[in-house]
Amino acid sequence: MLATPVVAVERTNATIKGQKAVVFKWRDSAGRFRSVALKREGAGNSGHGGYAIRMTYNYLDSTGAKRTVTADAPKDDGFGYFVSHERYRKFTDGESNTIAGKIFGKDDSPLGRGFAVTGRVGADGKKFKSYRFKTVYPRYGAKAPGGIDDNTGDDQPPLGLSQSLFQLYELPVTITWSFQDGRDHPRIQTVVDLSRIPGPDLVSFDLRGPYGKLDFNAGSGAITRVVWGDAAYHFTTTSPTLTRNSTWTWNAANDESRYTALIAGQFEMGLFEPQPVAGTKINDGFAFGRGQTDATHDAAGAGCGGQALPCDWEWPYQSAQYELPYDNPNGVTTSEKIAWGSTAYYGMSLGSTYDGTRSVPFNGFPTNRKLSYSVCVVLGQTVAGSLTRFDASGGGDYNCARVD
Repeated sequence: MLATPVVAVERTNATIKGQKAVVFKWRDSAGRFRSVALKREGAGNSGHGGYAIRMTYNYLDSTGAKRTVTADAPKDDGFGYFVSHERYRKFTDGESNTIAGKIFGKDDSPLGRGFAVTGRVGADGKKFKSYRFKTVYPRYGAKAPGGIDDNTGDDQPPLGLSQSLFQLYELPVTITWSFQDGRDHPRIQTVVDLSRIPGPDLVSFDLRGPYGKLDFNAGSGAITRVVWGDAAYHFTTTSPTLTRNSTWTWNAANDESRYTALIAGQFEMGLFEPQPVAGTKINDGFAFGRGQTDATHDAAGAGCGGQALPCDWEWPYQSAQYELPYDNPNGVTTSEKIAWGSTAYYGMSLGSTYDGTRSVPFNGFPTNRKLSYSVCVVLGQTVAGSLTRFDASGGGDYNCARVD
């Protein structure tokens, strides 16, 4: 009797901790199995679907024995859904706030896992498979376009205070997960559709998807280090554990790719854009600390005295900054939240944005009305300098699944 052949990328249905999921399993570049379980919409599941609730990967321990890490999501959470924050706007009463918060008393950045999705099979080859989720994300904006003060980045003229001046727009969002035989990293492509917005300069928001949490080290160890590379510089904390008093550098030039990673002991979870920064699809937000170190950055002058780290809002990616305790500058966190990030001027017609060190060409409202970008998801044992950074600097295929 002939043995059943191994499918290069396998797709099955399974139940993970009581939740129905579509599971993808494949062999990575070392020939070891990895898997991703994507929560389904409906099928008896609580809440909504469209994101990963479990990932598994293998590694070799110090004795050479193969070990498996099962990276599960915390209860009622997961990784890979879309989130966006509205830009803080300037109003005629002098206040800076979001339209959602000030005018409508609503959350300006609801979690994408709170919205219904439709899911369907994408590519279905032997060595490459994908799965696509579609949802609609709400975004408050003005009814009439306004301008921006080039010197401050604030609305000019300021926005009025009547609800009649604003409305809720819908942004269709498509998230495609891709898996490829022989590659370590799955790819997540996000496409935000602006076609339901009449024109530019009505909404203004950032891009933080993919977003969420997985216990990537299968334990409760504290985050020991944070690293990232924006479109200009590499960042790394240089203290033994991550706290608000951690020392850091953010002044080594980055000519590789954009990336962000969390490191907990010997394990790491990260995201990177699989192309050089010269062709990045995303613009960075403004930061006082970019190009500096903890010794030269004036945290008090930037508006966040009491900590050595750059202000929470300065980080180009949402990460552990909001997970660290505010009442203890030496406190650690075990919360493993990670997300992408960008400037908050998407939806606007600006020709450039300023990151704190330079102006960068910008297209926040493309003629095809589609904001499209990809990231690769890294899980594994960390290496000196970060596994995510190493793979982000690889060039070529970046050890990542191709785009669907």
